[in-house]
Amino acid sequence: MKKYSIIFFSILIINTCFAQKNTNETISIQAKTWGRDSMRNIVISDWKSFPSKTVEMLPNFSAITTEKVDKYGGDLSSKAKATGFFRTEKIGNRWWIIDPEGHYFVTTAVNSVRMGKSPNNELSLKAKFGTPEAWLVQTNQLIKEADFNAIGAWSEVELIQKYNVLHPKNPIVYTTMLSVLAEFSKRNQKIGTEKANSLSLIFEPSFKTFCDEHAKKMVLATASDKNLLGHFSDNELTFTNDLLNKILAKTDNNSPDVRALEKWANENGFSKNKLTKGQKEAFLGYVADIYYGEIKAALNKYDPNHLYLGSRLHSSAKNIQAILKAAEKHLDIVSINYYGYWQPEAKNISDWAAWCNRPFFITEFYTKAEDSGMENKTGAGWLVRTQADRGIHYQNFCMELLKAPNCVGWHWFRYQDNDPTDLSADESNRDSNKGLVSYQYKPYLPLLDKMRVLNVNKYELIKYFDKK
Repeated sequence: MKKYSIIFFSILIINTCFAQKNTNETISIQAKTWGRDSMRNIVISDWKSFPSKTVEMLPNFSAITTEKVDKYGGDLSSKAKATGFFRTEKIGNRWWIIDPEGHYFVTTAVNSVRMGKSPNNELSLKAKFGTPEAWLVQTNQLIKEADFNAIGAWSEVELIQKYNVLHPKNPIVYTTMLSVLAEFSKRNQKIGTEKANSLSLIFEPSFKTFCDEHAKKMVLATASDKNLLGHFSDNELTFTNDLLNKILAKTDNNSPDVRALEKWANENGFSKNKLTKGQKEAFLGYVADIYYGEIKAALNKYDPNHLYLGSRLHSSAKNIQAILKAAEKHLDIVSINYYGYWQPEAKNISDWAAWCNRPFFITEFYTKAEDSGMENKTGAGWLVRTQADRGIHYQNFCMELLKAPNCVGWHWFRYQDNDPTDLSADESNRDSNKGLVSYQYKPYLPLLDKMRVLNVNKYELIKYFDKK
């Protein structure tokens, strides 16, 4: 790993030499969008130019090369009440995560820090690292050299926990994915695992009991772990009109979800078959309130110490006020997977602040690069020309988040590229350059270098933007 450090800091010094060229100008990055047509076929746009700004272009901003942080990654120049666990607090006009030592903390994380399962992945890991334990030690060093301070969802939690026992002075901050509704769906034969219908299951009489049992199994053992940031409950649930339409299409009037919709409509003076747009959104908020509330009650019972990070809202759900209001009642941080925008939209950020008195963080975003040699025909992230362009996009995107007083960080998707030869993977996880490293564990240094420049300056950038 020492060779990565030498390259990292050599490039960083070169970049810092140009940091005095602060300007109000932007640079143009070429990118392609990814989407689907009405027949669900993948459609990739032509190259388009997007104006972007990097840290070195900020007027009168003096970039640093090393930040003063505690062992969790919290800003040593700040101080709030220390509780021994991560928590949130609004200080002045800005939300913060407060780390276990009482320092302000902005989470800069990487998702899916795990060992690839394909034959190519396994051969490369054994040749490069030897053992899973050695892989994690070196991977943690690589990630922390880029100044990421946490590990996101779908990572090697058990291996991380063992690492933390052996390295208490250099812990890995991590999160868990509880998959509450996903697991409940698997056990319910009425609906099975069909994602579009899964939220109907919250009306099943056994859902509350399951939440309690599942939380006890999943979180009781980590309730006193200071290195745990918090728990995600599920991923990208369908808080959409598709849920309502499928309930209305049912012929069994005794189905719990049908009866629940009927009761809700009658109590509010609505006709369930003639709901307005606003009334449909109110029902989705009602569903979110029950879902978040039942899980929150279970978490309070078995693990009141850690943050409840929600279900990673996406698509239209992130733009529905009633869902955000429900989230406010139960979540500590609203998690949002954000695709389709070159940078966070000011309207989205202001809406979330107006609708929900809770902080948010972006829990999925990424770009892919043409120079990776991969086809990049799958995955919702932008396609750019080079790894350096990926890094420019990262800086441009994350600086907009740092400007937002209601944002407490972001999680990059993801650690490793998809393996194009792994035909067992689902379609969205094939042949895409999403990672910090290739599927053969080779780091993308131009990307990581630019990520580090932004990450190491995150607290200084907040001070800079707040002054403006």
